[in-house]
Amino acid sequence: MTCRLAPLALSLGLGFGLPAMADEPPAPAVTPIDLEQPPRIRLFGSNQVRLTLHTAAIGGAATGGYVAVEGKASNSITPVGALFSMARKNENVAIGMPASFATRTLNENTGFGAKPFYREVAVVPGQRVSISANFEGNRRCIPAGAGAGQSRDALRFAPGPSLSFTAEPGTDYEVSFGTDGKGCGITARQLLADGGSTPLRSERERQRSPQTGKVEGAHLYTFLFQPGSVYYRVTGESANLELQRDDAAHAEAFEGAVRELAARPGTQMCIVAPGFGYTSPLFDRLKRVLDDQGKDFPAIVEPIDSMRTAQQTEDHVPTTFMAAAEYCQVAALVAFLRKEPGAAQAL
Repeated sequence: MTCRLAPLALSLGLGFGLPAMADEPPAPAVTPIDLEQPPRIRLFGSNQVRLTLHTAAIGGAATGGYVAVEGKASNSITPVGALFSMARKNENVAIGMPASFATRTLNENTGFGAKPFYREVAVVPGQRVSISANFEGNRRCIPAGAGAGQSRDALRFAPGPSLSFTAEPGTDYEVSFGTDGKGCGITARQLLADGGSTPLRSERERQRSPQTGKVEGAHLYTFLFQPGSVYYRVTGESANLELQRDDAAHAEAFEGAVRELAARPGTQMCIVAPGFGYTSPLFDRLKRVLDDQGKDFPAIVEPIDSMRTAQQTEDHVPTTFMAAAEYCQVAALVAFLRKEPGAAQAL
């Protein structure tokens, strides 16, 4: 296991030096995250656009499901019916999410008959959420490059833009779709406790083999340790987020799961933790597994503060797994290339 920071910091143009390996100041008291608190997502719709949310489970359901956000005009089968529907107000559906700039300015600068509205939904913590969107009617938003070489008729049925992320416990999100006059697409933001918001961090999705349908090569697992909890999953691949309480009662099962991951061919690990000197029941078990794997096992430890500095995260913005996954893709690339002769030339 490697404790590494400086090479990545320098590659990002940040001039801080190596972190202290000892005498780190004690971490301030932090309230543990409630792993069962549902994430909430506010989806913005109108008579002119349609959003669809798919997830493995919604609101505690045991099976998959979806939520469609569409205006009343979309259900009208005649032009006259659509005209009357556009005159009626679309009702907001709220479940207690805080107001935001987007909700306060909901009816500003809207087109004729748009009748914008929003719907808030709660989803199961850690579940992967997929959201797709497009315009209503014959108008279509085609992602850049997706419509190359297709006929006009084929483009009418081409899928619109989409995005996916794993919803984290107790986190609020906003998702909207629209155009800025130059292009169209989906915008996703994380809502903050102060009523503000910040763009969602994103990781690079890995491509699947056309022959096998699987992601080939190395598989990077990102771990985010915070007091009382650990989140982890494979990075850049479709997977739910594993959520674990960091206590002695879960240590044995966690160690077994990590040993299974470490034994898989191509496994790499990036561990984001409060500091190099961090200790906890599950973190100590993870270190035991990595020690047993030997010094050549591809694993790195990154302090949370160093990650936040590299990403220029403001103090009031909470640390998220999505930020850790985005950071680890770069950190692992820098760290593990140094262990593979000739890998740099192959890029």
